[in-house]
Amino acid sequence: MRIARVLAPTLLTLLFASTTHAGDAPPLTDMTFMELDTALPSLRGRPNEEYRVLGLKAYGQRHYDDAIRRFDIAAQNADKYSQHYLSLIHWYGVGTPVDRVQAYIWSDLAAERGSPRLLAIREKMWAQLSSQEQARARDEGVAYYERYGDEVAKPRAEAEIRRFARNMTGSRVGYRNQWLDTIGAPVNGVFNVGIGSNASAYVVSDVGREDELYGKEGGLRRLQTYWQEQDRLLDGSVEVGEMQTARSDRRK
Repeated sequence: MRIARVLAPTLLTLLFASTTHAGDAPPLTDMTFMELDTALPSLRGRPNEEYRVLGLKAYGQRHYDDAIRRFDIAAQNADKYSQHYLSLIHWYGVGTPVDRVQAYIWSDLAAERGSPRLLAIREKMWAQLSSQEQARARDEGVAYYERYGDEVAKPRAEAEIRRFARNMTGSRVGYRNQWLDTIGAPVNGVFNVGIGSNASAYVVSDVGREDELYGKEGGLRRLQTYWQEQDRLLDGSVEVGEMQTARSDRRK
């Protein structure tokens, strides 16, 4: 499996597609359930990515309440994918009433880092809102940024990444360079500790420092570039289609 598909499930050309109507459940990824399940061990300790994939699994099984809950956790940890997914869910009313104001706010959050394509999606949504809905979005959006904006969400995610790394590498008896043994088996017969997105990196690893735990893809010493890499993968996978009006009168 390509690393990019593990770290950044594809956002299909579905945004406001003419074939998607209120109440429909537009596909959010081209990864199969088994591919998503296989990806999970490699995402442990990165709550933004782990809960994004858990949300995609639940969504694929039509467990929409669970999907929304898991995407919300990922969104609290600065995951722009999940914020985008929540925007679509509320725009089309998937497992929840259509709420175009909430959909716009999530879209605004998803575009917070300036992704040109996500900004285009946000603007298409804004153009569909009534003046009353636009006023509500301005009023209600502040509280969302206080909880989900990068200023608070990135430190929250990084704290969890560091906590996980400390728990995995910290010696219980004072020895510094111990092996890390957890349940599991090699992937394709190989323990690969150099690639953080390989599930085997979390099965057996001989690293002894926190900044080595995630190998090339997510080590603590790479937190300074981690978000830029997430944004690069995201912005390269979003396409904006024709807009489809979402009805606002749908209920569960």
